[in-house]
Amino acid sequence: MRSDGSGVVTARVALDSSAVKGVEASGTRLDDAVRLSDLTTAGWKSSGWVRRKDGGAVLTLSKGFARAEHAGAVVAELNGPDGPVQRVRVTRSASTFTSEWTFAGVANLKDLKSGIATDAALVDRLNAARVDVAGLDQRVLAQTREALRLRVTADLPEASPKVFPVRPGTTVVMRTSSSARATTRIVLLVVGVAIGVIAVVLLIAGELRSRRRRTA
Repeated sequence: MRSDGSGVVTARVALDSSAVKGVEASGTRLDDAVRLSDLTTAGWKSSGWVRRKDGGAVLTLSKGFARAEHAGAVVAELNGPDGPVQRVRVTRSASTFTSEWTFAGVANLKDLKSGIATDAALVDRLNAARVDVAGLDQRVLAQTREALRLRVTADLPEASPKVFPVRPGTTVVMRTSSSARATTRIVLLVVGVAIGVIAVVLLIAGELRSRRRRTA
């Protein structure tokens, strides 16, 4: 997040070589097997799958937000109702002399869901192909629980990035904040008050001298 409350949500997905081989085992290319068109249509920027020398692949997705309170909705677009990053809330509060930024959320690798059963279009295609949807859901979920690794980083102004590593089968409550004083405003106020006081003192001193002259 930037100091004005705007920022960007970035997701980096890394597959190891065995995951890539599993996806492409039937002859389908990774780029064709993983749908990204709905994300790009929704305004996400995609790097596409970038192959690594070890046989793995990395995908980077990003989308900006104009106000701090919009960040949670952007995360929800990518995460969905069953994803591992939940209840994200980002705030920015500013007063005359201070600004504060906060990040909170829950990273959940304990109560994961595959999302297969809630994807109506996918369920229809699987049923048409006579695939056991419930059985597939359980297999995918078991593999996900074993293989998924997650790390969430909150990068707030005026602070070093806060990293939340999440181990399989655990839930992590994430919370961090940062703040800054408007030092320039404080200095200007102090200087302004000092100038005002000096002006009043000079005015009083001048009035007293005038009175002495009139008395003399």
